[in-house]
Amino acid sequence: MSKRIIVTGGAGFIGSNLCDYLLKNKHEVVCIDSFDDYYEPSIKRNNLTKALTSSNFSLIESDIKEIGFISDHLHGNFDAIIHLAAKAGVRYSLKHPVGYQESNVVGTKNILDLAVKKNIKQFVFASSSSIYGNTPAPFKETFQDLKPISPYAQTKLFSEKTGKEFSEKYELNFVSLRFFSVYGPRLRQDLVMNKIAASIYKNERLKIFGDGSTSRDYTYVDDIISGIMKAIDYKESKFETFNLGNGNPIKLTEILSIFEEETKGKINIEFVDSIKGESDITWADNNKAKTILGLNPKTDIRNGIKNYLEWYKNKLK
Repeated sequence: MSKRIIVTGGAGFIGSNLCDYLLKNKHEVVCIDSFDDYYEPSIKRNNLTKALTSSNFSLIESDIKEIGFISDHLHGNFDAIIHLAAKAGVRYSLKHPVGYQESNVVGTKNILDLAVKKNIKQFVFASSSSIYGNTPAPFKETFQDLKPISPYAQTKLFSEKTGKEFSEKYELNFVSLRFFSVYGPRLRQDLVMNKIAASIYKNERLKIFGDGSTSRDYTYVDDIISGIMKAIDYKESKFETFNLGNGNPIKLTEILSIFEEETKGKINIEFVDSIKGESDITWADNNKAKTILGLNPKTDIRNGIKNYLEWYKNKLK
């Protein structure tokens, strides 16, 4: 059954892949995006090339701070809001914390207010594994004493708390999905796999913070989209959190090796001091998502990297 869905941040990496998936499956999509300059806006506009050809797709170009403007341009009933829009980047938030509170916390409250005003009952929120900080791994949704160690992570945790308040006060289902190191086609320019590929294909120097021993639970974008689709239909409780991760942390050194093996290339590495504010490991205990949502990640790291590299090479042509 087709749905009408609002996707904030729909021109970004995850958002544009999600929009294409929704449209392919006959849903109607309203994308809200400000095309901010965190990275080149033309990249995000290009991400929407396919979506813009669909009669079921419409774009509202606006910052989520301009909630009155957005509200005036939304007509009819909607089944769900998928809120992906946020000022991104753990490292960037450490150096430039100003603005994260306004964009991520105030912005999320604005979209929650919009959901209440427009009587949209299903709210899916893109949270982050970074909220766990250096909690002992694997990370479980039941952990209570979370200590996020970056401004970005703090805004995500606070936004979850705001969502819980709205779910209790209004007839609203708030589902928070904690994403773990998402990768795949259209990956953001600042993320490590993009930088690895650039080192191989453009001979750019790759700066590694620390000795490469940090581990991440890399999760392919298609598996994230599967989780989002399950969350759209989840109505068993008014507030719920789910880890969306592959459940298999991998050291950066192993990722580098896979890239070199798959490309037969060589990475130009420069090791520098590690950065405070980043976890040594991220590792999703994804049993809750498996049990309740029926979600099982399907893409292993090598096949995911192969898919990503195919996209990256086509982009260079």
